[in-house]
Amino acid sequence: MQLSPGEFWHWFRGFAGRLPDIDVPESLQDELLEQLQRYDDRLYYLMAVGAEPKELIITAEGNTEAFDSADALVEAALALEGWSFFSLKPPLGFDCRFQDGPIDLDVASLWFMPLMSPSYPDLLGVQIGFPDADFVLDNQSIDAAYTILELAIGERSVAKDIAHVTVDDLPDSPEENGYLELPRLPEFIEFHKRRDGGK
Repeated sequence: MQLSPGEFWHWFRGFAGRLPDIDVPESLQDELLEQLQRYDDRLYYLMAVGAEPKELIITAEGNTEAFDSADALVEAALALEGWSFFSLKPPLGFDCRFQDGPIDLDVASLWFMPLMSPSYPDLLGVQIGFPDADFVLDNQSIDAAYTILELAIGERSVAKDIAHVTVDDLPDSPEENGYLELPRLPEFIEFHKRRDGGK
């Protein structure tokens, strides 16, 4: 049976009282996902119980068709002491690190190259320059680039403002090869929107 937003949050209020401060058991993680997907099976979550306040992020994993559903759920959230709720992965800025196994990258030190096609001038692509792209791809995938972008500018902007992401080795002289420092990406996205008439 499908849950309404109100029914989900009524359930979550009781569920939150059963959560430990660290190391949430897999059974509770599965229970939360099951209840969330009774509301909308396109949605997933990220949760931080060791933070203050605790955080629950409702994510559509980049599925723009589910963004409104995630927004509606979070808008209906009950006030719950010690908790913050977010619709879609929020932008954290560039002062952070991406760590995954042997990969450890300072996000602010990365570079990007805008990719634009004369055939599709309204679409913006982004090429992330890694110091060693082969190493990153051998130990992760192109998903690493998407994850880095979501960390920096948020899930909503990555899905709606960037049509394509690729990676390559960062050249010795990035600027001379058309690269911009990654923290300039939000500025470039706004520039692209204005140039394209605000679409």
